[in-house]
Amino acid sequence: MAEAVAAGAGVAAALIQGKTALWDPLKRTIASSNDMDEIYGALDEAMNTLVAKKDDHDNMVQRRRTTMMPSNTYINWNHRVNVVAKEVEKLKVMYLKERKRSSWFSFNTRSNFTKKMKKTATRVFALMEEDTQLVDVLVDKEPARVVEMITPTITNIPTLQKPLEQTLGWLCDEKVRGIRIHGLVGSGKTTIMQNLNNHVKVAEMFDIVIWVTVSREGSMENRAIDQIQQIIAQRLKLDIDVTTHHDLVASRIREELKSIKYVLLLDDVKEDLNLDKIGVPMSDNGSKIVFTTRLQHVCSSIATRQTNVAPLNRKEALIMFKSVLDRPHLEENSSIKRLMPQIINWCGYHPLMIKVAAGVFRVKDTEESWHDGLMNLRKWPEKGDDTMQEIYRLLNSCFDCLKVTHKKCFFYSALYPEDSDIQKDCLLDNWAAEELLDAGDGVEVMRANGREVLDYLKMVSLLEENTVQQCIRMHKLIRLAALYNLSTNADQGILVKSGEALHKPVDVEFWKEKKWISLVDSKMNALPDQPDCSILSTLILQKNKNLEVIPRAFFKHMQSLRVLDLYDTRITSLPNSLLKLATLKVLYLQKCVALVELHREIGNLQKLEVLDIRGSGLENIPPQVESLISLRRLLVSFSSSMSINPTQKAANEVEVISKIPMLKELVVDVEGGLERILYGAIVNVVRLTRLSLLQFCFSDKVVDHIKAIGGSWKIYFPNERLLQSYIDRPDSVEFDKCQIFTGCDFSSHPHIMKFMPYFKFEGQVSDNTISKVLCNDAAIELVNHNGLEHLSSFTTENMNRIRSCVIKDCNKMRTIVDGNTGGGSILNHMEQLHMINLPVLKNICEGPMQGLKSLKTLILCNCPMLTWVCTYGVILQLPEIRHLEVERCPEIKEIFNGSTNIVSPILPNLKKLILVDMPQLRSILVSNSFEWPSLERLKILGCPELKRLPFQKNSAVKLTSIEAEKSWWEALENDEDIRDQFRRYCTLK
Repeated sequence: MAEAVAAGAGVAAALIQGKTALWDPLKRTIASSNDMDEIYGALDEAMNTLVAKKDDHDNMVQRRRTTMMPSNTYINWNHRVNVVAKEVEKLKVMYLKERKRSSWFSFNTRSNFTKKMKKTATRVFALMEEDTQLVDVLVDKEPARVVEMITPTITNIPTLQKPLEQTLGWLCDEKVRGIRIHGLVGSGKTTIMQNLNNHVKVAEMFDIVIWVTVSREGSMENRAIDQIQQIIAQRLKLDIDVTTHHDLVASRIREELKSIKYVLLLDDVKEDLNLDKIGVPMSDNGSKIVFTTRLQHVCSSIATRQTNVAPLNRKEALIMFKSVLDRPHLEENSSIKRLMPQIINWCGYHPLMIKVAAGVFRVKDTEESWHDGLMNLRKWPEKGDDTMQEIYRLLNSCFDCLKVTHKKCFFYSALYPEDSDIQKDCLLDNWAAEELLDAGDGVEVMRANGREVLDYLKMVSLLEENTVQQCIRMHKLIRLAALYNLSTNADQGILVKSGEALHKPVDVEFWKEKKWISLVDSKMNALPDQPDCSILSTLILQKNKNLEVIPRAFFKHMQSLRVLDLYDTRITSLPNSLLKLATLKVLYLQKCVALVELHREIGNLQKLEVLDIRGSGLENIPPQVESLISLRRLLVSFSSSMSINPTQKAANEVEVISKIPMLKELVVDVEGGLERILYGAIVNVVRLTRLSLLQFCFSDKVVDHIKAIGGSWKIYFPNERLLQSYIDRPDSVEFDKCQIFTGCDFSSHPHIMKFMPYFKFEGQVSDNTISKVLCNDAAIELVNHNGLEHLSSFTTENMNRIRSCVIKDCNKMRTIVDGNTGGGSILNHMEQLHMINLPVLKNICEGPMQGLKSLKTLILCNCPMLTWVCTYGVILQLPEIRHLEVERCPEIKEIFNGSTNIVSPILPNLKKLILVDMPQLRSILVSNSFEWPSLERLKILGCPELKRLPFQKNSAVKLTSIEAEKSWWEALENDEDIRDQFRRYCTLK
């Protein structure tokens, strides 16, 4: 089997490159042979290879579904593959069926069958040939109508809601072309505009909503025209090179916009805009332009209507403060409640300041800490009437409330440009390299501390989650205040510039005595030859696309450098002086497309811990990285365009990776098909005993494939076929300490975690696969297995290995154990059974009860055809049950069905009974006289027809918790003394 899989993988790899030579032998076999068995074997192998290729394409389509869609050519090819696959399956069934008979095909039948197989094979090979000619499996989707933004709701703040509603009304007016939203700094203009961007009526009115932040960072000017054009072009998905002249770009934008109804949202306009130069046409098809500004005179030729954003009133400011605070118990404290108006007054009723202040105070839990916080606000002196100065003053008072570690990490985050997406892992690596975090026992503990800091800064509203996965960002005004604070701090020399402010190199004198330097996203094309930067620890030069050469001695006087970020520059090589950076810990070379090789002495960087070469010009992972003795995190790319044979390439790359002595985390950007690298990579990577994370990054999501947690492993396989390929290899690892996820990633946590190993299968899975992976005391989760009617379908031996089981979304599952199959007793060791969303489940057992004798936990949820859980006869055979939970099963009228001639107690070990949302439930047991000697907790909600408690006054002596609705409890028909007996244990809703 292993050889067959290897052969199939080899054929698949060859097909990727269009090399038909490897399937020629299959063609010749089918064309020349008259041996039916031989022809059948060749046809089966060819069909498996074609299906494997189709699966690779389907996986790629699924992964990139957010940005791309399958081409019509591919849809047609895919359909024909499915048709021929069904025909081959019919031939296979016929072949195997006749093969078992004592009398084999007659000569004529055999001849006809052989002809059918040859004819079908011709179609299979034709589809293989077509696949090599498929140029565009995926095509770009049309731009999304709206790109939603994360923003607070303003429906409860009339001062902000009114301008929004005014603007929505004007968008419907054909006479209105442009709308100006005017207000002071921090008044909420951007929040109004974000709510406008997300509004459902806007999506209904326009073909596309385009957002542009117009202001230039730290300036009273707009961005350059070419920068605005690039933002619009990217939103429209126009393929325009950054070097294209702005007149040509304007022409392309104009051509695209004139045929659609658009709304252009321009945020923070600081001076007049020439829309014609940008390429925005003055259409008469109902297209609109909306812009925010602090200046009333700006763009008067565009604006035909204006709405003004007034300051919040006292009531609104208090509502906003409490909303962000989100601490009801603090609002109930009368002393703290009296301080709230003073805080919002000190914030000047600025929405941004209220948000930040509420974030700061939400982590203060005592009256004393609130008083101290208010005193801290008041200690900052007035600096005049300038609005920006006032905001700086207020924000600085909030910064002072931070702990030292939080403050350092927050200020470091301000080095990145405004409105930029900051990768969380990048930030954590940099914080750790700069030793800003509390030192812990190893890098993992330090990163865990970093995640806590990140969560705290988000909680206090100084950083915010972004729509881009794994990224955060900082509000531009908060960032400006942070930089203002740093610039006035003599102990923290910084140099931060970006965009238009960097059209020429920064004077070398400005580099002196700086600890952090960030020169980003500009047209800067040169660096000083040998700057004096003896205390510099972080240097960020990302997105300078004109920067091609770093001077040879540039790093000579940077002996303290720890973080070097050259992301998305056009450098062609690394100078020798870089190799002498004895303290360098983090090196980013991502998207350095002109960098085609690393220096042969890169191993001199003995302290380097993080290396990112994703999307660079390096076609292979250079063997020099093997000598990086401290490297713990490596970020690389695999692309089908880089090598003739992707499978062999993956094997070569992993060979290098496996020799990096301290590597713990491997992150892979996958540009080609995932399957092409799994064959050669996943086994060897698992064998790296120190590796704790293997992560694949696609265009629309990040998938963890291997993750080490507390001595155990999580491993993800996209489908059963790849899992089979893995376990058939002689060097596959044992599963005894693994959680295996097949067809679903492990971002969604398992329902049951008690037992190891743990197997979760999304979609159908064969008994053969289960028999190969299951070992004793395993847990298994079956999701969307739409061919499964009962667990008796699997072999008794396999089922008796299971200790815990979840069955979810299996549309044909009618029972758990089918005693009529005569397969013997099964599931004898199972302790936990969860059944969720099973639309045709009727009971847990049909026929004589066989198995489940060790069951301790039984949970049923959303099983609409279930009329009872089981009969009395069955429940008597389940004496070990401790936890019984039934929820959202609307047809259930009684929990246990059958005779009343039963010896009590029937569930002697039951501790927890939960019954929720069953409108027809009338009884748990026919009689209420049974004893419940172990029952400790009872929860009954949403069961209005259940009129009586299922026990007498002294028959549930251990019961100490009852959760129910107050109205239900008061309407119970039990004797008053029974209710009085248990009332003190009740939590009534």
